Amino acid sequence: MTTIATHQPAAEGPPVPAAAIASIPLSKLVVWDGNVRKTGAADGLDELSASIAAHGVLQSLVVRKGQRGKYAVVAGRRRYLALSALADAGTIASDTAVPCRVLHRTDDATEISLTENVVRAPMHPADQFEAFRDLIDAGSSVADVAARFGISETAVKQRLKLARVTPQVFDAYRAGELTLEQVQAFALSDDHGAQERVFGELPRRGGGPDDIRAALTQGEIPASDRRARFVTLPDYELAGGTFRRDLFAQGDDGVFLLDAELLDRLVLEKLQAHADVLKAEGWKWTESAATLDYEARAGFRTRRPEPQPLSEEAEAEHASLAAEYERLCDDTEEYDDATSERLDAIDARMEELSVTECAYGPEVLAIAGAIVTIGRDGEPEVLRGIVRPEDEPEDELPAKTARPRPELSAALVESLTEAKSAGISAVLAGRPDVALAAVVHALAGSVFPLCGGGSSLQLSAKVTHFREESKGASEIDVAHENWSDRLPAGSDALWHWCLAQDQDMLLDLLAYCAARTVNAVQTKQDCPANVRLRAADTLATALSVDMTEWFTPSAVNFFGRVGRTTIISAMAEAKGAPAKRSWDKLKKPALAALAERETAGTGWLPQLLRA
Repeated sequence: MTTIATHQPAAEGPPVPAAAIASIPLSKLVVWDGNVRKTGAADGLDELSASIAAHGVLQSLVVRKGQRGKYAVVAGRRRYLALSALADAGTIASDTAVPCRVLHRTDDATEISLTENVVRAPMHPADQFEAFRDLIDAGSSVADVAARFGISETAVKQRLKLARVTPQVFDAYRAGELTLEQVQAFALSDDHGAQERVFGELPRRGGGPDDIRAALTQGEIPASDRRARFVTLPDYELAGGTFRRDLFAQGDDGVFLLDAELLDRLVLEKLQAHADVLKAEGWKWTESAATLDYEARAGFRTRRPEPQPLSEEAEAEHASLAAEYERLCDDTEEYDDATSERLDAIDARMEELSVTECAYGPEVLAIAGAIVTIGRDGEPEVLRGIVRPEDEPEDELPAKTARPRPELSAALVESLTEAKSAGISAVLAGRPDVALAAVVHALAGSVFPLCGGGSSLQLSAKVTHFREESKGASEIDVAHENWSDRLPAGSDALWHWCLAQDQDMLLDLLAYCAARTVNAVQTKQDCPANVRLRAADTLATALSVDMTEWFTPSAVNFFGRVGRTTIISAMAEAKGAPAKRSWDKLKKPALAALAERETAGTGWLPQLLRA
């Protein structure tokens, strides 16, 4: 059991005189409820306990006599808690004598408690760092200092690092010209000359901690570098590599490799070992490269591995299933549940059988090579099937392809965008705030050509009429009837009516009138990048138009007007599942009707109408 300094257990005797310094048994001390320190009293108790165990109580507690022979600790509550923790741990006796100053009954305990916590000035961290340095320089070990002050050895090493930066940096910190984080950055290097050079360049470089670290580690390689991660720190160190560690960083973030030449040699050796393994695969050539940028990759064409033939057993099963599938499709007018389930089961099994191991054939191995490089994560990355331009067979060089036929006809595009235009109009009619912005934008673009112009509003009041039925067109028609009932006939009457209305009414009418001029219809003559169409999309975005509320694809308005491939692709996308083989057997009208049912309620839209 540890004895604290030279204090001995106090003997029972006469009452302690007021204002006297006395040794009072720890067991007779209690916490005073009136102590002004309510927050943080338990912070750092481990360090304080270790310090008291090593050095004793260096500052007397202030107490006042209470009831039943107890003394309440008015000032020194943390010292009392640390002593109690040592007693609970068996480090000291429960009746260890504690030096205390006993208050006179007329002393204001609250004022004294406040004075001890407020008036005292904390030690500057620089003084603390120097004190730790002096202890180590006097012969104490890091472990001994850590134990005596109840802190980790790493914390002691960090304080020594800070105390041993160049005097220029240390004095600037003491004077408040540098922050602790900046001094920690300077401590990354032990070279005072380098520290002083960077310190002198702070106004030009920028004084952030990251700027300081970057300046001190020029030419060094961070452990996060993909090359360092590829070689690994243990292997680099085993090969004789040296590195610098930032005591104030976590993990490998503060590790910098100092021998770039050694690292590059280790990288090449390890990559070459991987390349030697690739040679056994039979490639025409193999290479290794520490980095392989986009430009280098773009200079090659890549061949993909191809599925291998089915085994004889799998081939026979596949043929049997295909024959059954054809028979069920040919013999069935309308599928019942049992037939549909069987077709789905056959389809799934045939899909399983079709998934075979992929491999490169001898014809690819004869012209292609493989490259091993380092991936972003520091792991080896192998690129197989790389064909150099000079090795590409002439009959397989890319040829010019004909311009693809558009998926949607011009008439269908116009029909879909008319539904889109009607939807925008219907939403805009109820948004006077956006309508006002849209009208002002269109007018300003006309008055001020430098503003660029471009609007989907035809402010000559050329009303857009929708030829096809849609939900948006119906709502606009209803709104037109409602306004027609409100507005008076005749230009003069309309003028006086407008003058008599409040601003909200006029904004509502403005919104409706603006809505009737929206033109987002893409005709055959329009380029998709047309400024009017782009402005319509911008307007739709401002209105948060959701076209699923204004258009539902059906056999009549969409699926019956596109090709089979588009229909099947739409169903697969809407259902989030691969296309079924049975869809290929349906005639176009039946397929369009099926698509209408399969996409109903999914929120699927043609690409042209998506946000």
